[in-house]
Amino acid sequence: MMLALLLSCPMCFGAADSEQVRAAKVGVLVLLGFIVPLLLAIALIARTWAKRARALDAAAHHAA
Repeated sequence: MMLALLLSCPMCFGAADSEQVRAAKVGVLVLLGFIVPLLLAIALIARTWAKRARALDAAAHHAA
């Protein structure tokens, strides 16, 4: 029942092979092409900072 309410009818959605649908799909892919590398870069920076923090903590405990 709920799934039927969430799905749009063909009249609202439009033809599956229309230019608008293809453009929307390309738009989603382009956005993913920007967002995924950005999130990966943020994750790599966070991992680098965590490794540096562990190394500094180990050096501080070793020196003491």
